[in-house]
Amino acid sequence: MGYGVYLAITGDPAAIRRKEKNPILKNKERYVKNAMWLFFFMALGCLIMVLIIQFLKDDIAATIESISWFIVFAILWKRNEDKNGAL
Repeated sequence: MGYGVYLAITGDPAAIRRKEKNPILKNKERYVKNAMWLFFFMALGCLIMVLIIQFLKDDIAATIESISWFIVFAILWKRNEDKNGAL
């Protein structure tokens, strides 16, 4: 969630992209906005995982939720990179 807040405040993608490999982005503003929302999405997944563990006491369900949430996050991140990433 920290990266999402950082992106919301600064709008600088340098924190989430490698410094030595920081090419020109196709659409910097849209890339940063989508990345910010993706980090908030991942934080929400972590919160849901904690709630499952806390209230349902089911480690298997929490693990499955966490893995599936991460897979969705990775797919959405790849789409953001393809659409708004490096030229």
